[in-house]
Amino acid sequence: NCKIQELDLHYNRISHDSIMKFAIKIPQMKSLRRLYLSDNPFLAAISSLDGREQSALLQPLLKSVKDSKSLERLGIGCKIDVLNAPDLCHTMNVNRGGRRGIEVESANRCISPALWPRILHRASSINYFADIKEWYGEVDKPTDKTP
Repeated sequence: NCKIQELDLHYNRISHDSIMKFAIKIPQMKSLRRLYLSDNPFLAAISSLDGREQSALLQPLLKSVKDSKSLERLGIGCKIDVLNAPDLCHTMNVNRGGRRGIEVESANRCISPALWPRILHRASSINYFADIKEWYGEVDKPTDKTP
């Protein structure tokens, strides 16, 4: 059984309409952890708009990212305020910490109290900002370390 965990759609000439159709499917992609969308026309067009206009145009994508229980990283390659909102980052951080494992879907399914120390230890040991440059699509430039 093969599941897609990372989907790189850089430089694919994805239009706004196409990404919105794709966005609706994101919550159904249970194994998708990382999605990279940088350098596509829809981002270039949206980056010049103000926050309210960005939010309106990206609403389906924002909703899908927030509804996804597995998406941990959304690589956009540019600084679009709406896509870098604290609540969106928080949602992906919670996913990264294990949101699917701790959400209680019914009264019959609950987490044993004996597991909480492990869950909290895992959540506190994850470095959520280790790849912040990748988040923004920035690449480390080689540095000359000679004295």
